[in-house]
Amino acid sequence: QALMTGQRQVLANFKGNNSAPAWSPDGSKLAIVLTYGANSQLYTINADGTGLKQVTKSSAIDTEPTWSPDGKWIYFTSDRGGNPQIYKVSAFGGEAQRVTFQGEHNLSPHFSPDGKSLATVRRDGGKYSIALQDLSSGQVQILSEGGQDESPSFAPNGRVILYATRVGGRGALAAVSSDGRVKQRLSESGGDIREPSWGPLLN
Repeated sequence: QALMTGQRQVLANFKGNNSAPAWSPDGSKLAIVLTYGANSQLYTINADGTGLKQVTKSSAIDTEPTWSPDGKWIYFTSDRGGNPQIYKVSAFGGEAQRVTFQGEHNLSPHFSPDGKSLATVRRDGGKYSIALQDLSSGQVQILSEGGQDESPSFAPNGRVILYATRVGGRGALAAVSSDGRVKQRLSESGGDIREPSWGPLLN
């Protein structure tokens, strides 16, 4: 949908589920999840709806795609190893490589603006927290300890991560600095907040 005019165009309307769209950094393509068969797989499609290409081919469920800032890789969640973990695959397709190894589950990959770190929702012992993994060293830091934390979203400068948590049975908005030192709850009541996303830096 064009934000200025409200005009809409259908880009993907294939048999089965069409979900989890993610724009490439240059805006020329979308990564999407389609279920032509029994399981979800990743595809790319041009911004005008042409050029559908299958990127992953497995018997697993592959979902939640996100592009690396350089546009070369698509990171995604997959249960191909038994439990959901984060993998990456070339944007042109090929063999997927596992990225996360710590934690029972890792979900919802989100890149830092500089492309050096990956925020995930990590599950350990039934509790969900926001984790940050340095992609060069593999070092992982747990940033939140709410137990029901999800949907990390980086500020444009990469210094703060917004996320959704639960307070008193309701969804609330919280933030943590990318070094984990500063934590702040931004909302307490008045709604049920889920899936926050930080807007782009406007000039």
